[in-house]
Amino acid sequence: RKIFADIAKVSYSGISTNWKDDKEIPSWVEPFLYYYEKGLALDELLKILEKYKNKEKLE
Repeated sequence: RKIFADIAKVSYSGISTNWKDDKEIPSWVEPFLYYYEKGLALDELLKILEKYKNKEKLE
């Protein structure tokens, strides 16, 4: 919750985890989380590629 609140620039206390809460999730949340996770995966891939790119320069 804290990471999401920081990224979305919303208050931590404004993010509900109460299962009895009837508030609808805003429509932007699902695509936001999709692209956030995709970005994290891309960052990891780029780290791996950079490691091998640097290794090729040494040879």
